[in-house]
Amino acid sequence: MSKYDDEFKNVKKGLNNLPGENTAQKAKVNFLAIFAVAGVALAILILAFQDLILGTGSNMINESGYIFGQVIINGVLALVIGSIQAWIFRANIKARTYVFIGFALLGGAIAGLFGGMLLDAEIKNSIIVGAVTGAFAGGVSSVAQNNVMGNKKYGSKWLTYSVISWSIIFAIGWTIGWDPTNALGLAIAAGFLMIASGISLIVFLNNTPQIEFS
Repeated sequence: MSKYDDEFKNVKKGLNNLPGENTAQKAKVNFLAIFAVAGVALAILILAFQDLILGTGSNMINESGYIFGQVIINGVLALVIGSIQAWIFRANIKARTYVFIGFALLGGAIAGLFGGMLLDAEIKNSIIVGAVTGAFAGGVSSVAQNNVMGNKKYGSKWLTYSVISWSIIFAIGWTIGWDPTNALGLAIAAGFLMIASGISLIVFLNNTPQIEFS
C-alpha cells in the first residue's frame, strides 16, 4: 500500500468524524428518546387510570358502538406522535406548528372513524383493523402536512413513509393491545406505538438526508 493510500484513508476517517455528522446523530438519538419517554408516560397513565379508561370504553361500546371510542384513541395517539414530529420539524414549519399538529389529529380521527366502522361491521381481525387504521392516520395526516412542511420535492417520500410505517406499527400495536379489557396490553401497545414511531422516523431521516429538520 502506498503512502497516498494511507493519506486518503486518514482523510476519509476525518470526514466521518465531522462535528456536523456527530451533531446529527446525537439529535436523532434525542428524537428517539423523546418518543420513548412519551411511550412510557402513556403506558403509565393507562395503568394508573385503567378503571376509568376501561369503564368509559365499555360504556361507549354498549351505547354507540366502537366508532366514538376509536376516534378518541387514534386521535390521542396521532396527536402525541404529531406533536413530537412538529417539535422535530420546527425549523421547517415555524409558525405553522399548530396546523401541522392539527393535521395529525385529523388523520387520527378519520382513522378512528374507519377503524370503528370495521369493528361495528364485525371485522375484528387485529392486523387488518390496525393496518387500515394506520394507513388512514398516516396517509391523511401526511398529505395535509406536506402543505406546511415546505418540502414539496420530497412530499411523496413523506407520504409513502407515513402510510407504510403507520400501517405496520398500528397493525402490530393492535395485535398487542387487541383486548379492550386488558389494561396491561393496552399500555404495552401504546408504549410500542410511540417507540416504534420514533425508530421509523430515524430510519426515514437516515434515508432522506436532503431534508433538514432541525
